[in-house]
Amino acid sequence: PFVPGNSVEPLLNGDQAYPAMLGAIGKAQKSIALSTYIFDSDATGQQFVTALSQAVRRGVAVYILVDDVGLHYSPRAIDRDLVAGGVKVARFIPPTLRFLRFFNLRNHRKILVADGMVGFIGGMNIRHGNVIAAATQHAVQDIHFRVRGAVLDQLSALFAEDWHFATGTEIELPQWKEDTPAPAASAARLVPDGPDHRSETLQWLILGALAFSQRRIRIMTPYFIPNGQLVSALAIAAMRGIDVEILIPEKTNIQFVGWAMAANFERLMTHGVKIYLNPPPFDHSKVMVVDGNWVLVGSTNWDQRSLRLNFEANLECFDASLAEALEKYFDTKKACSKAVSLAAVQAAPLWIRLRNNFVRLFGPYL
Repeated sequence: PFVPGNSVEPLLNGDQAYPAMLGAIGKAQKSIALSTYIFDSDATGQQFVTALSQAVRRGVAVYILVDDVGLHYSPRAIDRDLVAGGVKVARFIPPTLRFLRFFNLRNHRKILVADGMVGFIGGMNIRHGNVIAAATQHAVQDIHFRVRGAVLDQLSALFAEDWHFATGTEIELPQWKEDTPAPAASAARLVPDGPDHRSETLQWLILGALAFSQRRIRIMTPYFIPNGQLVSALAIAAMRGIDVEILIPEKTNIQFVGWAMAANFERLMTHGVKIYLNPPPFDHSKVMVVDGNWVLVGSTNWDQRSLRLNFEANLECFDASLAEALEKYFDTKKACSKAVSLAAVQAAPLWIRLRNNFVRLFGPYL
């Protein structure tokens, strides 16, 4: 259910998000629950290891859940350092006989809750490349969200469920105190999704938002390979006169994914959908805003791996001020982006169109 009186604050890149997350970890007195897909063993990862280990020494119960595949994005798995610091760590679906048949199902959620009083959700992993000021070769732009309010109880419950699945152990995390002053008036709810009893929950939610839109739709996503239902829903919205704008990276971090994305351009743009290519560095942001009031943020990409195979966590909000802030962010990005031309798409050489459409056939596996 929706719960009122929440605060949802955007944090740009690791430059803003990581200090806020480390600050919450440093102030925690009871518990810290952190779930992430990638937790790199780099300069930023080691900052988190230090902060989490210090929390353990203060007597804080610290639980870290990392996807097993995501853990291996780093040359050296960081869970050894966490265990050495006394942190309780679990791998989600490791390559054991118990989990072997589920190996293609990954935990893509990014959740942090400290003391049940402050939380973070979005699409940002823990890796040094997200710190834009560091100007790394593989810089990644992203947006994360700091959350306060009763909706944190839903984040804690989801983490506890995942922890039980991964470890067989039940945990109890602190609840939001009802007498805590409501920091803002955002009505919000957690929208978990995954290949379990929640299968396709998020897709149905997105389809509903597209169908009920009245004026405009803004979408930012790093990977845009929607299935036929979503493509049709976007096209129908545009045909109804809704201003539909989609912002994706000009250069993806996976070349053939970019080819599959381009295969959908003509069908969408023929019906009035506008597509913009955001210049490097690669933008990993995942945001959807409808009619300046409804907001969806979280870990899900617009592709079939996220919508069918991954365990995801998203926050659905009715919040005009948050929507306004995110639309301004979208417009700032759009101002330096390149609009895709329908004429250019239709004039592309035949071999490029064949290549793009061939790769799109593998959309469910990308």
